[in-house]
Amino acid sequence: MKFLIEEKLRETDDVFSFILQPQEPISWQAGQYVLYKILHDNPDNRGDTRIFTISSPPFQRKIRLTTRYLFAESSSFKKALFAKEAGDTVEAIKIDGSFTVNVEDKKLVFVAGGIGITPYHSILLELEKREENKDIILIYSNKDENHIIFKDTIERLAKQYDRLDIVYLFSPQRCDIPLIKKVVLDIAERIFYISGPMVMVKSVEEALHELGVDGKKIKKDYFPGITE
Repeated sequence: MKFLIEEKLRETDDVFSFILQPQEPISWQAGQYVLYKILHDNPDNRGDTRIFTISSPPFQRKIRLTTRYLFAESSSFKKALFAKEAGDTVEAIKIDGSFTVNVEDKKLVFVAGGIGITPYHSILLELEKREENKDIILIYSNKDENHIIFKDTIERLAKQYDRLDIVYLFSPQRCDIPLIKKVVLDIAERIFYISGPMVMVKSVEEALHELGVDGKKIKKDYFPGITE
């Protein structure tokens, strides 16, 4: 399947979004990803395919690809992607992923690190559209306030719904055992989602296990290649 690039948006100093129009009817669940393929000269060891979480909700019907771009330091794939302009196309191999929210789960904790906010942006907007009444705590860690992605949307949702609480963490703060115990007072009743760099995801998962959270109540979404 192919997507037409409609627009490229700058979210922060190093995070960008591509708005993609599917060229054929597609469907997806909030929290899923797309596997893209971009053939390009001299690909590095990560090759010509890459997974990006869909940061837009399904009801918008357009794919939002949101990613960090470090310019000269970025992979050959991202350089090939960023060389494209509005009107160009991007090939997609498949849409997949299980980082989705079950209807029956009412009390959730979303833990995001940096670009790991992307699936939650899709999920939260979809829950708003469906008017699903869930109790959600969002713990979002970043370098500083200037690196908060989708800040306007997140804070609008928090003001609109008293059952969405946001906790921002800025370096050197971490989502560790003391922080979780302080913020999540009903740990045993929650389903936990963790999204971000692999090191962060593993660290939070270990903390949750130490706090007695069953592995069946933890969902993970790794972002390979992201170290901060």
